[in-house]
Amino acid sequence: MLRCLALFIFTLLFLSPIQSFARDDLITVSKESEKVQLASGKSISIRGVCPNKTVLLSGGGECVGFLNTEHKVVLTKSAPDPIGASWNVECTNMNREAGSAQAKAWAICTDQ
Repeated sequence: MLRCLALFIFTLLFLSPIQSFARDDLITVSKESEKVQLASGKSISIRGVCPNKTVLLSGGGECVGFLNTEHKVVLTKSAPDPIGASWNVECTNMNREAGSAQAKAWAICTDQ
């Protein structure tokens, strides 16, 4: 009984307020590079750019393709640009041989 009461109080105090932070003003921008053959040590990059009059809040990225399934392509950059208008992603071929790869970026933006 005490455990159920504690769980109920935890839910009220900690989980309920989180739901109130949902924002309708968020914009997700997704960009994908072309799928390319990357030579050993070479990289491909892509930028998710926020629309005009919006501000970058966060972002992310991933590397896909044959090199990814072989665990030979590495996400070497996933970060905002210096002025905070886009999210930059870079994928690098760490394999000794060439293979296909693609970079994907997401920018989470807001108009406030």
